[in-house]
Amino acid sequence: MRQSGLVLLVLAMMFLDSACSSTNKPLRTEVVPVEALEKDQLKKSFSNDTNTNPGEEYVGKFSYLKQLSLEKQEAFTRFKVERNLQNLHNFTPEEMVLIYLYCISIGDPDLIYAITFNGGQLPDLDKFRKDYFEYAMNDDSETAVHYRYYDSIKVDESTAEENKVTVLITVSIETTTHTMALGLKKEDQVWKLDIYHLIKAYINKASKNKTK
Repeated sequence: MRQSGLVLLVLAMMFLDSACSSTNKPLRTEVVPVEALEKDQLKKSFSNDTNTNPGEEYVGKFSYLKQLSLEKQEAFTRFKVERNLQNLHNFTPEEMVLIYLYCISIGDPDLIYAITFNGGQLPDLDKFRKDYFEYAMNDDSETAVHYRYYDSIKVDESTAEENKVTVLITVSIETTTHTMALGLKKEDQVWKLDIYHLIKAYINKASKNKTK
């Protein structure tokens, strides 16, 4: 009996030693290159976005302001804070049209008022703001969206004068081409948008519709 017990004890010790040696074997780890991970993530991202419009991200990021040089963007940002027209002295008529389209795209009548040619025709800011929100903002918002993919923007040299120009901005949608002409006049050493007559036209149109 003692011998059989001893044999069992030896066998048990041998089995325990074998089990320990197998668990102590180093595990093999497989290193995946970072580039492979990035490619895999890109593939997953692409597959997840197959049902989305690839242009949506671009549309979300588009800004008329970003069509300007960084120097001009910074100058306009300073103008927004300080409302000092000196920040706009070096802007071309085409750049001021982009500024105007930016202002109407964000629906800011105060900024629009600041870059609108006065010439003694503008009302005070409160009335301008009220009229703009009531009569012009909806149409202007559509204009800002319509021309964000503009093909060209340039001064009409055939009608240009020293302190008065017309800027033409053109967009092509499928087989149709649309061109908008915006007049600008120089005032306070800045090319300002001569657009108050457009707002008055919206007001007159609304008044006629009320009387019908």
